[in-house]
Amino acid sequence: MSDTSIIDEKKSQDISSSSVSFISNIRGFITSLIVIIILILLYFSSGGLILFICKLAQSNILPSDPNCAPYTDAEPMIKPSPIQTNIFTTFTDPEMSMKMEIPYDINSKHKIIEIFKKYKEKSSSNFLANYFISISECLFQFNYSAINMIMNLMNNTFPEPAIIGVGPIICGFLYIFGTLMNAVYFAYLWFSKMSWFFKTNTNNTGDGKPQWEDVTLTTPVNWVLGGSLSMIFVFILILGFPVVSILPIFIFHHSLISTLFVKAMMNGKQITSFTIILETLKYYKLPIVYIVSLFIVLLAFSNLGALPGIFSIITLISIYYGIIPMNIFESIPEKNLSESVSYEQAIKKCPELDTKKYTKNYGFLYNLLMGQKGGNITKELKKIGKKLA
Repeated sequence: MSDTSIIDEKKSQDISSSSVSFISNIRGFITSLIVIIILILLYFSSGGLILFICKLAQSNILPSDPNCAPYTDAEPMIKPSPIQTNIFTTFTDPEMSMKMEIPYDINSKHKIIEIFKKYKEKSSSNFLANYFISISECLFQFNYSAINMIMNLMNNTFPEPAIIGVGPIICGFLYIFGTLMNAVYFAYLWFSKMSWFFKTNTNNTGDGKPQWEDVTLTTPVNWVLGGSLSMIFVFILILGFPVVSILPIFIFHHSLISTLFVKAMMNGKQITSFTIILETLKYYKLPIVYIVSLFIVLLAFSNLGALPGIFSIITLISIYYGIIPMNIFESIPEKNLSESVSYEQAIKKCPELDTKKYTKNYGFLYNLLMGQKGGNITKELKKIGKKLA
């Protein structure tokens, strides 16, 4: 084979290799760009969701108070109801915004909590089931109170662009912290609610509400049963925590997910958080386009080389200044704007529970040693002695 043919073959191989490499680089550029666009859209969508929850917290309609429905029959008194919240604000003077309302009446149903309430009012209500219900209700109240407090603080502290811009990062850390706090609080409730082991339902009629009485030394069988259950449940928590911790994990995530389906009113229409997500992507179009443009340039330089990178810059500048007729750098103006209102949270009041209807809950060790009404073990022993006499 002549030297010329060898050189020609080598050139042909180099050209073929270069073509394959270029096609591979284009494929990598397109794939990376699609992934980045999806991530950016997801990030701004999560920002829109956080913005919605901030307005939900300002409305103060979440079931965070044990004295109110759905935990009891007493409906909360919320003023003003519904409160107007600012959303999609402008940077004008005075500040303008669209208005959103989250009424309590169309968001008052909470199926799981209502199931708990219905069971607690059954004449055949069992102390062990009520033990788990009381733990669950406290976890629900804890999570909804935390959402109310933290998100309302964010709503009052940060301007709207900051909520959308850094809100997902802040909430990412809060999610981790919330998971940990739910586990810790669950462990505390596991012990503090053991007072239910020292209660007995005396309503045997099958009608009406349960009648709870405290177990003391005068009823030794029930007292020993309560103490034994307390010891057993201590070991269950220690040895089976990975299993029983499913309960706080479920309640934590249910509390978060339930905020996604809250109904609101905006521009005379009923909406949900998903509507706000779409509106966020629309009204925050420019920041999204700017960020995507930046990544287009960076990916062009890194995947395709200097010349395509420079070409991408020239193309984007031409679009921005209207040389290439495309409106991707034009913002979408907000509609139905009016002057911004207060960011203060609505005030919620609930009637206080009649404490005479409820027995006093003592600590776990007190219940184990003395029951709930004993107060003096000598008196209890005298009562037993009189019965035996």
